[in-house]
Amino acid sequence: MDTTVYVDGARRAGLPAGIAMLLANHVVCHSPLCIGELAFGCGRLDPVHPETARNRAAIAAILQRLSGEQTTDLSPAGWAKAGVLAGSLARTQGFAQDRRRALFIDAALFVTAQEAGLTLVSGNVSDMDLLLQAGGSASVLLYGI
Repeated sequence: MDTTVYVDGARRAGLPAGIAMLLANHVVCHSPLCIGELAFGCGRLDPVHPETARNRAAIAAILQRLSGEQTTDLSPAGWAKAGVLAGSLARTQGFAQDRRRALFIDAALFVTAQEAGLTLVSGNVSDMDLLLQAGGSASVLLYGI
C-alpha cells in the first residue's frame, strides 16, 4: 500500500468502500518505506500547532497497528531500478525538488510491487499513472476521493 492509503483511511471520510472491503478481506503487505514516511510525518508536525496532538495520536495508532504485520522491501537491484525510474521521470517532467523525493518513494513502492508480484493500492493517481507508463507492467489499484 502507498502511504496515501493509511492517511486516507485515518481521515473522517475514510477510504472508498470498495477499497476498504478489499483490504479487509486480503492479506496486506506493508512497506518499510510507508512506515518511515508516516514516522517522518509525525516528527515533522509543529509542536505548537493546535492539531498536532490529535494528528500524532492518529499516526501513532497507525504505526502501532503495523508492528508485527507482514512487510515487503526492495532488493538492491530494485532500489537501483526505482532510482533510475524516478530520476528519469523527475527530469523529463521537470519536477521540483520536493516532488522528486515523493516520486522516488512512489517508484520504490511501484518496483516493490513488481518484484513481489503484489498489487499496489494507491490514491496517488498522477504519480502512479506516470510510473505505469514508464516503469513496465505492474498490478496497481488506484482510487480517488
